[in-house]
Parts: sequence; structure tokens; C-alpha cells
Amino acid sequence: MSNPHDDLKQQYELQALFDLSKVLNSSLNLNTILDTLLLTPMGKLLIGKGIVLIAKTNSTYMIETAKGLSRSLVGNIIEVECMPSAPSAVADLPPSTSKAFFDKIGIALLIPIRHDDKGLGLVGFGKKGIAGEFTDSDYDYLHSLSNIAATAIQNAIIFAELNTANRKLEKKVQELNTLSEIERELNSTLSTLNSERVVHLLAYSLMGELMVNRCLIFLIEDSRLILSLNRGMPAEAVEHMAESESVVRFLMTLREPLLKEQLEENDLTAELVRTGVSVLVPMMLESEPKGIIALGEKITKMAFVPDEVDFLSMLGNWSMISIETARLIEQEVEKKKLEEELRIASEIQKQLLPERCPQIPGFDVAAVNYPSLQVGGDYYDCIRLSDEEYLFCIADVSGKGAPAALLMSNLQASLHALASTDMSLPEITTKINNIIHRNTSFDKFITFFVGILNVPQQTFTSVNAGHNPPYLFRSDSSFEVFETGGLILGMMPNVPFEVQTTALAKGDCIVMFTDGISEAMNVDDEEFEEHRIEACLRKHERSSAAGVLTSVIEAVKEFSAGSPQADDITLLTITVA
Repeated sequence: MSNPHDDLKQQYELQALFDLSKVLNSSLNLNTILDTLLLTPMGKLLIGKGIVLIAKTNSTYMIETAKGLSRSLVGNIIEVECMPSAPSAVADLPPSTSKAFFDKIGIALLIPIRHDDKGLGLVGFGKKGIAGEFTDSDYDYLHSLSNIAATAIQNAIIFAELNTANRKLEKKVQELNTLSEIERELNSTLSTLNSERVVHLLAYSLMGELMVNRCLIFLIEDSRLILSLNRGMPAEAVEHMAESESVVRFLMTLREPLLKEQLEENDLTAELVRTGVSVLVPMMLESEPKGIIALGEKITKMAFVPDEVDFLSMLGNWSMISIETARLIEQEVEKKKLEEELRIASEIQKQLLPERCPQIPGFDVAAVNYPSLQVGGDYYDCIRLSDEEYLFCIADVSGKGAPAALLMSNLQASLHALASTDMSLPEITTKINNIIHRNTSFDKFITFFVGILNVPQQTFTSVNAGHNPPYLFRSDSSFEVFETGGLILGMMPNVPFEVQTTALAKGDCIVMFTDGISEAMNVDDEEFEEHRIEACLRKHERSSAAGVLTSVIEAVKEFSAGSPQADDITLLTITVA
């Protein structure tokens, strides 16, 4: 016959378990469920210590909550070598590391938490207070309690995992929105896109998304590390970092993100941490580092997590494509600007050269100019002074392109203005020299040869200002050169120039040329030189002015076949009919 007292006690315990089940299953908060699981039996059985471990793998467990024990235990990972299948006294377990741990912290009893034959965790209790040893009834009660709690714990774990997944999904959505916003911003300003704008957009996006107020962005250009942006970092520290060859070399070869903990591992990168860097991320383009993002710590003081570093890498790499696109656009704009400048300079140069050579009774004149670039530095001119006199000149302006064209226009304007005066040829040359010297820097100069042909007298009066001496080939196959003159134009002011006058005879040929002829190179790096000019002229000495000119040009082209034209080629010939 049953004892009415025992029946009443059993009914009470069943009702208590039922009420506790409702409490446990009414919450999806894991901490609340675990605290209830511990505190209820601890209060009922007067237990002073309790702990709950949740399974992470088959044999490892994390301490999720503890009562009557140090809070520092929470979060620790414990390896349980032998998982009990039923309530077990710790004293009865075989020796192991986990048994030693439970003994050390005063846990006397372990109850498994199982759901659908899957081990979810362990509940551990210390010894009972004044109530003595655990009884069979206590074992049954605690086991029943863990079974009731198992469903609630499983639901709470699933709920927590769903929350974590949702937070990650929300963060990914936010990151995608950030990328989309940057893309829209860049696309809306494509016509004005530049690398500086992309860098600023990148910095503001990162600082806002990751909650940091310090950011450095370096770009790698022509094997150099260039600081493109600094927001919040100490300027002196950044400057010191940029001056360190070892740090720069490290940054330029970085291919994987590094967090603060990794940077602190050696003296070199620890210097970056002292500067205020908490994370370094390379900006990659086609598997090559093209830039570096360095961020300071978060405003919240929290560490960077892997997902944030992945986002940082993705945004940095994506932005690097835009930066490179912006560079290409800038280069294309600059190229078009330069091409337009060269086109204008080329038009200027064409206008400076005579449209055609003059037709002079008793003389034959021919000239040609081949610039090595779109705009060259060679100049020649034929100016009719009167029916009886014609001025001829040839010059080589230092440099190429637009600056050379502008200097050439100075020379042309000065020569045309002074040629109509009563000044002598040396006086004209001195005047031009002073103008060039006064209006150019020390590294700009002109080699210049000028001569006046007197038609009735058949004389040629000339001044050579440092130019390649022109040839005078006589009808008897002898030749002489026009060397008399002085220094090249622009070197120093008030330079005196000497003049020479030479009588011409029928069949004579004057050949003026620039060093693009004599210094033309072949594939063996040999120069054409004057002796080949002399040989060519002797071979064609009975030709017309145009014939002589053509023979020299063809000889130069044949000699330098396979090599690019390195300098301007200009040739002016005058023959006495």
C-alpha cells in the first residue's frame, strides 16, 4: 500500500517540473534558459555551485554560464574525454583532464543534456549544502529537469544561430548597398572621374561602414609607394613610416590582410601599430598589389572580425579597378591634350617654313624637312630681300615638341624683322643671339647658319653660329666648308660674329644640313657622318638641287634602315646653273 505522503510529494514534484517546463519553453534566450536550469535545482536542493557547458564539437564544450564560481570561467573551452550518458558523480568518473578540472572547481555531479539522442551539453552541480548526499530521487529529478530543458536549449541554440545568420545577412546586404552606392556615385560622375575622387569615396565608405576615424591609403605607381590619403593619422608618424625603406618595401609586397595582433609579431610591423594602424589590407589588381589600405582602431574599440576584413579586401580591390580606370581616363585626357598641343605646334612650325623655294634666275634651290616627332626642332628659310639678293638660313633648335616650335617662332620672327633693315649679317646674328639669350633659359640654344646670295655678283656671304658647316662643292670636284662665324645662339650676350664672302661659279653646289643627317644611326649604332655625305655629293655632283637633295636623303634612309629616326632631318641645296 502506497504512502500518502510519498504520493503527495511525487505529485508536487511533477507539478513543479510541469511549471518549470512552461517557464523554460516560454523563452528563446539561451542565457535565461540556462540560468533557470541551474538556479531552480540549486535553490531546491541547497546546492552552492553550478555550471552549464554547451557542446561545440563531439568532445569540446564551452562554459556558457556558472553560478557560485568565478565569472572568468565563462567562455572557456573544455575537452570532455568521456561524456556520461546518465547522471554521474564526478568521483566515479575515470581519471582524465576534464575530471581533474571539475574536481578543482568543486563540481560533484554531472547530468548530460540530450535531445534526439544528440548530446547538447552538460550540467554540473557542486555538493549539496546541509542536506547531505545526492539521493536517487535527486538524480531522477535532475535528470528529468535536464530532459525537459533539452528541447528549450535546442530551440534557443537554433534561434541564436538564426539570429547570427540574419545579422551576417544584414551586414552583407549593407556591404552590397555600400558597393552599389559607390558604383552609382562613380557612374554618375564618369565624365569627371579621377583617381583622387575614387580614393576619397573609398575612404569615407570604409570609415563609415567600419566605424573608424583613422585611415591611410597608399597607391603604388611606377614602383613607388605614394601616400594618396591621410585621415586622422599623425602626420609626423606617417611621414616617418613613408621614409623607412624597410616599411615601404614591406607594404609594397604585402599580398594578404594583416590584423593588429599579426602586426605586433615583429619589430618592423610593430612600428605600424605604434603609428596607429590596426589592420592592413592590400588592394590587388590582376593578382598584383597596387595599393594599401591602413585603418586605425574602431571607435567602439572592438576588434576587426574576418567578415569585415573580407569586405575591406573586396571593396579595396573593387576600388582599385576604378582607380586604374580613372588613371587611364586621366592619361587619355592628357594624351589628347598633348596631341592637340602638338597639332597646334605642328601647324605653327609648318607656317614658319617656306611653302616653296624661290625661283632665282641662274640658280636652282631645293629644300626638305622631316621632323622625327610630330613637331621638330629644325628650321630653314628662304627670304627674298630684293631682286638681286636672297637670304637663306638653316638652324637646329634644342629640344623637341612645342617648346622647340615656340623657340623656332622666336627665331623666325626675329630673322624676318631684322632682314629688312640695313644691318650687316654679323650685326643681325648678334641681335638674334641677344634676343634668344634674353628670352630663354641656359639650357635652350640654337645652332644657326645664315647666308645672302647676291645674284648679279654670284657671291655668297655667310655667318656660321655653331652649326654643322655647310659644303660648297665646286664644279672641279673640290669642296670647301662654311665655318666662319662664332658661338651658337643663346649661350651668352653680345657675342661678335665674323663673316665670309665666297665667289660662286657655274656648276657649284651649296649643301646645308642639320645633324639629323650626319648623326643618323644604323642598327649597329654607327653614325652616317660627314664622310658619307661627301661621298654621296661627289657621286651626284652634276645633279640638280632637287637631285642632290634626293640622293642624300635616300642614302641616309638606306644606311639607317631598321632603326627609328632619332632626330629631325633638314636639307637645303643651292646649285649654280
